[in-house]
Amino acid sequence: MNQNNLVNAKDSWNLEIQREKKEKKYPKWPNEAMLKVLFGGNDYLEKPCLPKPSWRVLDVGCGFANNLVPFADMGCDCHGVDLHPDMVKTAQEVMDDRGFKSNIKVGSNRSLPYEAESFDLLISINTLHYEGTEENFISALTEFKRVLKPGGSLYISTVGSEHEIYRRAEILGNHRYKIKNFDFRDGEEFFFCDSEKYLKYYCSKVFENVETGKITEKLMNLPLEFLIAICR
Repeated sequence: MNQNNLVNAKDSWNLEIQREKKEKKYPKWPNEAMLKVLFGGNDYLEKPCLPKPSWRVLDVGCGFANNLVPFADMGCDCHGVDLHPDMVKTAQEVMDDRGFKSNIKVGSNRSLPYEAESFDLLISINTLHYEGTEENFISALTEFKRVLKPGGSLYISTVGSEHEIYRRAEILGNHRYKIKNFDFRDGEEFFFCDSEKYLKYYCSKVFENVETGKITEKLMNLPLEFLIAICR
């Protein structure tokens, strides 16, 4: 993504966040699949990744910080980053109003404002595909690894091939797509992994241990699919 496109994306996302805030139609509860995978004990993973109150947790592309709620509730040291200063202010206000301790900063997938080996867990929920190219996608994964402590874990959710946003997109080649006829994101370029195989392939370029899964659902008129991964 070139600099002009990045600026436009930041502004578009900020406008959407402020609209949702004004209308009070923003997500207040955490991602269901994340809760199952991370808090589900031995049911979902070969090697469980059970959060502890002592953990330091980072949500990259945190939005309204709703995915930090279960970690803040159990006493974790919770941090989040997002693209625009107004988005950061909004997320911090929402968390403060809800009585959850957190620290939200400006940052992005490939530029996290933290020292190396800072976190026990990093969560990236439906933000990584915005990197747009293979090079940027791998660079983001490398930045995620940089800020994780030795033995730390990364939880990823990204769009799968049965998702409506993918089905409508214009194919650019090499896992690259342009969003069309969807919403305020029209014109943005995505980097889709297309399948579990490719998500594991790219994650394994950076992380030693990778487990993947897939969630497919149809909510009345809207097909949704997400690929998920735990990387260690």
